[in-house]
Amino acid sequence: MRILQVVTDIRIANGIMSVVLNYFGQMPENIKFDVVYFKDFPDDRKSDIEALGGRVFKLSRPGIKSFFKCDWDEFLKEHEGEYEAIHIHAPHLACMIVPKAKKYGIKKIAVHCHSTRYSLFKSNETRNRILSAPVKHMKLQRIGCGKAAGEFWFGKNNFKVLPNGIDCDKFRFDSKIRESKRAELDINDKLVVGHIGHAHPPEKNHKFLIKVFSEIQKSNPESVLLCIGTDATDELQNLASSLGVLDKIMFLGQRKDVNELLMATDIFVFPSIHEGLPMSVLEAQAAGLPVVMSDSVTNEVCCTDKIITLPLTLSETEWAKTSLEYASLGLSDTYEQMIKSGWDIKSTSKTLINYYETGVWKDE
Repeated sequence: MRILQVVTDIRIANGIMSVVLNYFGQMPENIKFDVVYFKDFPDDRKSDIEALGGRVFKLSRPGIKSFFKCDWDEFLKEHEGEYEAIHIHAPHLACMIVPKAKKYGIKKIAVHCHSTRYSLFKSNETRNRILSAPVKHMKLQRIGCGKAAGEFWFGKNNFKVLPNGIDCDKFRFDSKIRESKRAELDINDKLVVGHIGHAHPPEKNHKFLIKVFSEIQKSNPESVLLCIGTDATDELQNLASSLGVLDKIMFLGQRKDVNELLMATDIFVFPSIHEGLPMSVLEAQAAGLPVVMSDSVTNEVCCTDKIITLPLTLSETEWAKTSLEYASLGLSDTYEQMIKSGWDIKSTSKTLINYYETGVWKDE
C-alpha cells in the first residue's frame, strides 16, 4: 500500500517533513510513503525517504493559472491505481489538488495543518487564507497538529487532532549520554542553555534569545548557548558580538544527534513568536529538561511539571532570571509523564495507520 504525501519541500529544516518521516518510520511493512514536493534546497531528506522504501517526486506547485493543465494531471494519470490515500500537508493548496486526486480514483484524502498562521511570510497570508477556505467544506479528512492549529485553519469541531508524536524512547534521559556529549562539546563545567530552530524566517526569535542569554551570562559567566538547527548568520553573529557573547554561542546547524544534545543541556529556552505545535518543546521535555517558552506557543505542549510560559513583553532580564531558576531544577526521567500525556509516536501512529487502511478516523 502506497500513500502519497504532499509537502512544499523536503529540506532538513522543514519541520513538517520531519513529522512525515517520523510517522513513516512507524508504519508497518505494507505501508510506504511516496513524497511529492515543489521546491529544491541543498540539504534535503530524499535519502531518508528512500531508505524507508519511499519514492520522491518533484512537481510544479499547483496554482490558479495552472489548475486546468499542469503536471499533476500527468503524474496522477501515470500513477493511477497506485495510491490508497493522499495526505496533503499544505491546506492552501488542497483546493487545487483534491479534485485531481478524486479524478484519478483516490478516495482517502487527508488535509493536514501544522501552524496557527496562513504563512510565515506576510505577503502570502491573504492568498493562503482565501485558498484554504474551501477545505472547510470539502468531503475529506481534516487534521490538525493540535487543537489551536485545527481551529485556526478549519474551524471548531471540524477536524481531528493527530499529535506530532515523538519517539519517547529515543529522547528518554540518560545520564551516560549526557556526560559523553558534554565531554565531546567540552562543556562539562558549563551551564548549558539550549534552543532548536532555524534562523529564517525569524519566528523563532533568535535575536531575543541571544539577548536573554546575554543577561544569563551576566549572572553566570560560565554559561554557553547551544543553537541547534541554527546557522551562524551575519545578523546573529553581529548581535552576539555587540553583546560580548559570540564566543559563548555554538551555532550547530542541522544535526542528527538532537536527542543527545538536549540531554547535554540544562535549560531549554524557546521565545518563539509564532508556532503551530513545536516538536522541539516536546523533545526537550522528553529529554528531561526544564523549559521556558513564550506564551504564543499553545499550552497543548505542556507535559511535565518543569515547563513555564512567559510573555514576550517581559524584559530579557526577567526571561534570564526565570531561566536560571528553572535550570536549577535539573534534569530527570520524564518518560512516564510523556507517555501519559499522549505524545508517544508508537501510540499516535496507530490512528494514522487505521485511517490509511480503512478510511475511518478512530482516535486511540
